Amino acid sequence: MSEPQDPLRSLFQEAAEAGRDGIVTASAGEIAARGRRARRRRVVAVVSVVCLAFGGGAATTVALLSRTPAPVGPAGPPPPARPSPDRQPAPVATAPGSTSPPTPESTVSASAPPGSTDAPSAPPETTATTSSSDAPRETATEPP
Repeated sequence: MSEPQDPLRSLFQEAAEAGRDGIVTASAGEIAARGRRARRRRVVAVVSVVCLAFGGGAATTVALLSRTPAPVGPAGPPPPARPSPDRQPAPVATAPGSTSPPTPESTVSASAPPGSTDAPSAPPETTATTSSSDAPRETATEPP
């Protein structure tokens, strides 16, 4: 079946024929030159990204190293509100048959103001005492 003549279709066919007549193939030298230009652009882009990354890292390093260090406070004992576990008083052994009076380190009064430097904020967990057999034993003390 033949199709009816469409004026728009005939115009497109004429344009296609005109385009085919104007086609000129590129020579091998032109194609190689375009490839070299594209390669140069890629290399320049990669080199510039590497330079920016290196420069940014160097600038950051210089900025961090050129800062003055933070001031350090004076060395001293820990604050009395929070005694460290390694600074708890050591248990004191007593002679057989004698009792020792309570020391400020082993007792804490409930009315002591916070921040008091006379006694630690927590009583020691155990006290050493001696029995008639002179063997040390530990007894637990009750918190106030």
